[in-house]
Amino acid sequence: MALRVSVSRLATSQGLSAPAGAPVFSATLPEAKARSRQFFRDVCREVPWIMRTYWLEEVTTTARLRSRLANEFRRATTDNPAVIDIMLFKATQEMVTVMAHHFQRHHMISKFIEPESNAIVKNTEKPQSTFLTSFLSGKPTVGHHNYISEKA
Repeated sequence: MALRVSVSRLATSQGLSAPAGAPVFSATLPEAKARSRQFFRDVCREVPWIMRTYWLEEVTTTARLRSRLANEFRRATTDNPAVIDIMLFKATQEMVTVMAHHFQRHHMISKFIEPESNAIVKNTEKPQSTFLTSFLSGKPTVGHHNYISEKA
């Protein structure tokens, strides 16, 4: 609900022209963790709306998307309250971007649903030719003209 209020604030010209607010810094680690848990709950409440708005029902389920978001939260392991606050600030910015429709459907799919599809797969099992191996190592190749010695 709090996220929808911030999105509606973005829709006004005053919200668009106002400078972005600075992140709120927590005094203690328990305070930072409590803020992050509250933000996670707010995000989980918005998942059904995101699923309907971006037509993600045909790609994933609400439970799987929530699980993927929970894994993103678990992946960030730090005990520094300042780092947690900065990460929360960036996550809030990204959530407002999602809620304001600045992401398109394929952004949501490639970032949150199937991020492994963006990985570059390197196939190094295929052996290289002798020419390519010697060329990449900088050695002269056998059977090819040495143009440098001919010009001299």
